[in-house]
Amino acid sequence: MRPDLRHQFVCAFLYLGMLFLSPNGADAAQVDGDQFFKSKIRPLLFVNCRGCHGEKKQEGGLRVDSRAALLKGGERGPAVVPSKPQQSLLIRAVSRGDHDLEMPPDEPLNKSAVLALTHWVKNGAPWPENDATSATTAPLDRVAEIRQSHWAFRPIRNTVLPDVRNTSWVQSPIDQFVLAKLESAGLSPSPRADRRTLIRRASLDLIGLPPAWEQVRSFLQDESPNAFANLIDELLSRPEYGEHWGRHWLDVARYADTKGYVDAGERKYPFAWTYRDWVVRSFNRDLPYDRFVTAQIAADLRPLNDRWDLAALGFLTVGQRYNFFPHEIIDDRIDVVTRGLMGLTVGCARCHDHKYDPIGATDYYALYGVFANSYEPTPDEMPIISEPDAAVDTDKTFHQELREKAGALKDRRQKLHAQIQHEMRAWASDYFAYIVETMPQHRTQAQPPLRTERGVLREKSAYARGAVARWRQFLEERTDDDPVFAVWSQLVKLDREQISQQVSQVLDVGTGRINPIVEQAFHRNQPATMRDVARVYGKLLEDTEQLWREQLTHNPAAHGFDDSPREQLRQVLYGRNAPPVMTLDESEDFYQLDESTDVRKRFADIERVFLSVKNVSPRAMSMADRSNLMEQYVFVRGNPMRRGQRVERRFIQLLSEDDSEPFRKGSGRSELAAAIVSPKNPLTARVLVNRVWGWHFGRGLVTTPSDFGIRSSPPSHPELLDYLARRFLDEGRSLKDLHRWILRSNAWQQITDDRPECRQVDPENRLLWKMNRRRLEFESMRDSMLAVSGRLTPAGGGPPVERSPDDPAGTHRTIYGLLDRELLPGLFRVFDFPSPDISSPQRSRTTVPQQALFLLNNPFVMAQADALADELNLTLGPTDTNGRIRYLFRRILSRDPAPDEIRSVVRLAVRSESTISEEMPDSTPALPWTELAQVLLISNEFLFAD
Repeated sequence: MRPDLRHQFVCAFLYLGMLFLSPNGADAAQVDGDQFFKSKIRPLLFVNCRGCHGEKKQEGGLRVDSRAALLKGGERGPAVVPSKPQQSLLIRAVSRGDHDLEMPPDEPLNKSAVLALTHWVKNGAPWPENDATSATTAPLDRVAEIRQSHWAFRPIRNTVLPDVRNTSWVQSPIDQFVLAKLESAGLSPSPRADRRTLIRRASLDLIGLPPAWEQVRSFLQDESPNAFANLIDELLSRPEYGEHWGRHWLDVARYADTKGYVDAGERKYPFAWTYRDWVVRSFNRDLPYDRFVTAQIAADLRPLNDRWDLAALGFLTVGQRYNFFPHEIIDDRIDVVTRGLMGLTVGCARCHDHKYDPIGATDYYALYGVFANSYEPTPDEMPIISEPDAAVDTDKTFHQELREKAGALKDRRQKLHAQIQHEMRAWASDYFAYIVETMPQHRTQAQPPLRTERGVLREKSAYARGAVARWRQFLEERTDDDPVFAVWSQLVKLDREQISQQVSQVLDVGTGRINPIVEQAFHRNQPATMRDVARVYGKLLEDTEQLWREQLTHNPAAHGFDDSPREQLRQVLYGRNAPPVMTLDESEDFYQLDESTDVRKRFADIERVFLSVKNVSPRAMSMADRSNLMEQYVFVRGNPMRRGQRVERRFIQLLSEDDSEPFRKGSGRSELAAAIVSPKNPLTARVLVNRVWGWHFGRGLVTTPSDFGIRSSPPSHPELLDYLARRFLDEGRSLKDLHRWILRSNAWQQITDDRPECRQVDPENRLLWKMNRRRLEFESMRDSMLAVSGRLTPAGGGPPVERSPDDPAGTHRTIYGLLDRELLPGLFRVFDFPSPDISSPQRSRTTVPQQALFLLNNPFVMAQADALADELNLTLGPTDTNGRIRYLFRRILSRDPAPDEIRSVVRLAVRSESTISEEMPDSTPALPWTELAQVLLISNEFLFAD
């Protein structure tokens, strides 16, 4: 027999045996619970469900191979509610009573199988304790275990310094941890680098620029024991420190000056640069890290010492706009907060529970609720964060145009908001009929079209899907004792042919408890199908809407009907949880394409008012909490039109106390920030310390800086990581102190020379038997060329410079150039600049031919060489060849040339000058000095931190 036929035969045999071979046939009530499970339920689940909901695959986050898994359920909530089959999603699915939940998807179970499952659930869903289940337990079922077993989730320890043999090498506690690992592997550390190497390394590490010759000479002559410590302090005090380390943080914050692709609207952010400048300022003033993080999440909810702190909220708001899809924008904010600050890939739980880490979809949507209940002010409402500029901010024309554009946007949004809510009320009959026709057991004809005042809507339009989803969810939540929808709740559970027979009984039993207007309507219109039931309810609600609008015409101050039964019906349309009731931002999900485009264009008109004016007062891309907070639900499989269980705003359960409270203060952003920076959170300090270590050494102690989850790379030195994190927390969370600890260690001060015997044992230098040699990042390379040529503009800020990074006329530091995330310069990609679309954990390091071509031929590099040659001609006479050579070496490499280097350059210079004199007797022999300057600029000694 063919294997596929054999498989089908076995499955069919088990299926038939399940239905017909158990004791007493279909009389399940006679069968013992365990035996009933083994004979009927287990084969049924195994044959029909386990393929999609078992150990290897969990569609919708659901597993059916254990009772615990069924009780927990998947993205839509518990699959089984013991003793309550009507509330069990499993029964609804196999009964095919829900258009969005029909299982098995291809071939429905027959009535005998459905009755068996229903009976099993009704009797408490017994599952023998010794019945074999999957050996693999979902991460969410092992939260307590994983908290204790995984290194990143355990509390930060007070580590004890390890014993080492070579105590003379130890200069700091860091060295003790590094040396202990080396000695255990039979390795030894490398010697300390010379002083010239150390000052250059420190300068490039801390300010991203090489030291001047005068600084190097002064340091080499300083024989005091604190010379290097004083050098570090001097570098940390310079404004260039904030520019260099601010650029590191902007990688994590996925900073850019533009929105990315938008099909309508303005591409540029008018004030993204205020966030960039705030980051630079914060690094320079050594803002404690807890305040640094808190400001970027909730600056608007904290007392302000400086209004510039509002610009910190750019951390949330300068991300890509995904063509203004709100769910993508919120997902981006969840990602940058959780990966950037805590090294957790919470975004993986958007459509289902995280496959590896104990992070559930409920965790994701708890955070989603935080950001969904926060909003961005329109550009005209952005807070001014500095003294107003008199030339612009008092200009009447500027303010008049701003008011006009802002008013046009506000009016359009409010009009669409009111129209969408009205249509969801005035056309309730159509929605109810449509919902009924999507139920297989109640379908009477083809699905009817959806009508609105804006015409007939296609089923898959955003408006139709959203409106139907809201009404469907509302109806599913109605119960048998609901005064308005008791009739619907009871009849929808019946088969089609039972409705006409049972409606009178439902009305008789409910007399006195059912809304009298509803009761009278059904007595007048006895329904034969659920389509008739939908028609009655739709007519009641549409009449209620019409009566209410008429009453408002006569009495605009009215707050409700005096008639209590009629007011009950009005509350279905206007109550707090009524489907048509939504916030202004929520209604954006219901815009049709032309409406959405129109709104975006009006928004862009406001931004262009600011972009068209120079020296306008800086404003913060801030956020604020909504005044009317909305409830958040799990979006089933990430679909906002399919709402699952309700979730409260709260912190990630993995990192919370078991009895922790949900967020209660507004959106919850301030409580979220407090939870992230709490000393009890083991991730935040570890992640930050690891990032800083990686930026100094070229690789973190954990090589996955934005993923500290189950599948992360374990730390090479776990005790050292905890030592630094604990000390960082205990001593004020100062980044400048963290730099001092690292740079004063012998581990950081080692030479970079290769040692084959060590490389054989530890080829990736994970144990740090030497310092890693690193190529300068693009920004440091470009800025360093400008610095040694004397053309670098001093520390700046303000709106971005709109010049290409290789424009020879550009003298700004690279961090201040326009960063366009949609049109990122190819030069950035050549030199491994990270994509600003998402938070970047670290930069890749590639070597490609285009890098060499840039250094040899690009006008920017040649312009710096020309500038050096021009200054050389102004400073030294043409006959002082040795002096000229020393001058270029000192300016570019911060050292004197060796004798053999002078001889090589002299031969080149003499040969070149002779050739030039013969070919062009009247020309100035400047060419060889330009060439020498370019050779030194593109040398490995200049481009690498040794």
